[in-house]
Amino acid sequence: MSSNTTKCVVILSTKSSGSSALQNFLIKQGGVSHVARTRHYEHETLYWTKAASVLGLEQQDMLDSEVPIPAGRARADLLTLLRDELGTFEARDDDDLIYRGWRELCVKHSPVFLEKSPHHLHQWSALNLLTECGRRMPEVEFRFIGLVRNPMDTLYSMWSRWRMLPERHQYEWLTAYRNLLRLKDVLGERLFVLRYEDMVRDPERMRALCDFLGIAYDPASAEYLHDLSVSKWRLDRNYGFQPCEELKAVAARLGYPATELENPVWALWPVYRQASRALWRSDRFMRRCARWLLGISAASPQK
Repeated sequence: MSSNTTKCVVILSTKSSGSSALQNFLIKQGGVSHVARTRHYEHETLYWTKAASVLGLEQQDMLDSEVPIPAGRARADLLTLLRDELGTFEARDDDDLIYRGWRELCVKHSPVFLEKSPHHLHQWSALNLLTECGRRMPEVEFRFIGLVRNPMDTLYSMWSRWRMLPERHQYEWLTAYRNLLRLKDVLGERLFVLRYEDMVRDPERMRALCDFLGIAYDPASAEYLHDLSVSKWRLDRNYGFQPCEELKAVAARLGYPATELENPVWALWPVYRQASRALWRSDRFMRRCARWLLGISAASPQK
């Protein structure tokens, strides 16, 4: 990559794969920036899933997610994002909204514009739009990072944080990383596949990533990365999830042999799983009620 080229770097992963840590690492290198704010967490835009909605393209329903977003809401979101970032923005049509909007974001955040939205890897239509965007914008150099983590750790993180059922979410993981393997055939050398475990343990791998992106590597910026979350699921004796054979096969292609996914069978796991999820949802509901009641109390006039 030429040092004076406007660059667009896209992180592709599932949730709970370490994309926020990778985003923070890249921002620390200097010259890399992302959008200032969106209505989503961690500066995520969901730009290309929203673009797919606007254009009426096929998308897979995602568990515990608003995706696919209705076309009207998606269009309004994109306009709000672009106006917030660029000051003013008017589009002639949907095609202009999507592609010129992205071009102007790249220029504004030059030299390196960073995008990170875990939803994109789940939707082949969104990935198609991204690669089409690269073809339409030869003045912007696109680079893609496929971030993958041991699926047992990924699914355990979703379970421990949000009680998302691993038996269901493993199929979303499968869709996402089958898409990544398919995308690698399309993008070739423009896609850098990075394992989470290497990100937190191997500084030389991170140096290679920076070389791939054409940005300077600052060793000090990697000091906050740690491997405390690697194989954390093995410490939870109550976690009895058993991955399906299809997941094991795709994980092996990404560098995770079956031995790294082995988990002792616990006959009571289905009972524990459902009871634990019900308790978590009940606690979440009670917390929302408490916040609502506190809000009413705070808004009440004082006598």
